[in-house]
Parts: sequence; C-alpha cells; structure tokens
Amino acid sequence: MNIQIIETNDIKEFSPDGIHSTPLLDDNNIRTLLLNLDTNQVVGPCQMDVPVIYYVIEGQGHLRVGDEQAKLQTGSLVVVPVEEVRSITADKHIRVLAVQVL
Repeated sequence: MNIQIIETNDIKEFSPDGIHSTPLLDDNNIRTLLLNLDTNQVVGPCQMDVPVIYYVIEGQGHLRVGDEQAKLQTGSLVVVPVEEVRSITADKHIRVLAVQVL
C-alpha cells in the first residue's frame, strides 16, 4: 500500500469569476474535488448519478437538496443521495471537500 497525502491547506484559491474546483483524487471507487467559493457564489444546481459526501473544511453557506435547505458551517458533513438535485451557496468564503462514491 502506498500512502497518498494531499495537502488541501495549500489550495486556497478563490476566483471572482466563479467557483474554483480542484480535482484531488480520481480512481475506480471515488472522485474527490476541493470546491472554493467566494461570498455569494453558487455551485449547481446539479444532479449526480452517484451519492456525494460534502465536508466543509472552513466557511459558511447553505446547501439546497430538492426543496430542503440546510445551513453549512466549518465541520458540517452532509450525504446527498443519488439523483437528488443539489446546490451550495457561499455566505462567506467556503471550502468544501466533495467526495463522489463511484
């Protein structure tokens, strides 16, 4: 086994033109992205054919899944089921790890 370490603390780029999405890992089982959103930026809405786990590394925002909305903050972990329409809105700078379970 080879240990693979990805230092996400070194990836703190924000873009005024839209979200900054950095692919971290992509293999047969999972795909991970680091999403950096500036204040009021939005990811989605989108619909995935796999479950997605979101972990908020830092910041604040809101997650909308279907008709439901939940507040996100540093340390929040959310699992969004297959085929659910979702979006994330940043209230402040927010850094989110998105893990797609393939």
